[in-house]
Amino acid sequence: MCLAQVKFIGNEEEESPDALGDVAGIECTPGGLRVTDLFGNTTEVEAEIRSIDFVSSVVNVESRAAPPASQ
Repeated sequence: MCLAQVKFIGNEEEESPDALGDVAGIECTPGGLRVTDLFGNTTEVEAEIRSIDFVSSVVNVESRAAPPASQ
């Protein structure tokens, strides 16, 4: 079985090292996305789907949260 991976991308289109693996399902919610893994664990993320690569089973998402203010 080949499960998907969720990768987070930033404003500069670079992938973040943070990723969610063994993704069995993704649901859209009012606050973003609910990601469920193989073991039934769910993670809520404030993000939207940017692209889906079915060949490599990767879903790229971008954060909806505003960037932190500069100090």
